Amino acid sequence: MKYNLLLLLYLASILFTFAQENTIELKVNDKNEITEPVPFNIIEQVPVYKGCDENMGSQALMACFGEKVSALISKNFDSTIANNLGLPDQSNIKIQVTFNINQEGQVVDIVAKTEYPELEAEAIRVVNLIPNLKPGYFKDEPVIVPYSLPIKFQVSNPKLAKGEKFPVYRSCDETLSFEAQKECTTNKIKDYIKVSINYDLADKLFPLDKSTQFLVNFTINKKGKTENITAKAHKKEMAAEAINVLRRMPKLKEPGYKYGKPVDTKMEILMTIYF
Repeated sequence: MKYNLLLLLYLASILFTFAQENTIELKVNDKNEITEPVPFNIIEQVPVYKGCDENMGSQALMACFGEKVSALISKNFDSTIANNLGLPDQSNIKIQVTFNINQEGQVVDIVAKTEYPELEAEAIRVVNLIPNLKPGYFKDEPVIVPYSLPIKFQVSNPKLAKGEKFPVYRSCDETLSFEAQKECTTNKIKDYIKVSINYDLADKLFPLDKSTQFLVNFTINKKGKTENITAKAHKKEMAAEAINVLRRMPKLKEPGYKYGKPVDTKMEILMTIYF
């Protein structure tokens, strides 16, 4: 199941607290150069994004910058990263990104904050794609200019809209999407069967063969235990062995869910074993 990721981008300058009457005191070094970020509300010439007309006013240049950055992020952000996050349908995710534009017009000091590290890393990667800008100026000197960029996501996942979740095997990550979780749990159960089946019995039942198949059907109940186990095989003894193996299977980490409540989940697995 792939997620549809909608990027809603907003651009705003970082908020600063100023003294009364908007008096600003900026730190300077021994060469009388400004050494701290200068906010947009007092900067004399804002940074200019490539393709924006330098003859426009500050507000128009800021708007042009926002449009360019929004287009860049929309084009380059890898929305498939959300596939393995197990996010509910229509969930809204916000990544708060801050960065500085230094005296050379480079985007530096990028910081992204959200509850998902994978999305933080992707936000930083994409913001790093912003090309060099014409730097901002204050008192005829290039200065550091801070920006804040909230990136908002809306995720669409029809299955999770119903609170549907596949049972979670012990070594699977419970934050996986429905389809990824189904694949992980199924593969882990297959691995369990492979290491638990009686290969000596299989060799005895099929002395002229090197492999055999059997089909198992069972239910993962609301408590994460297997029940209602049936099996079909070329020999009834092999079917009985498959049933016994699944009866011994450890309780799963989590049962399946639908509409946010635990449910019985039916499974069918065709196994091939080699001996």
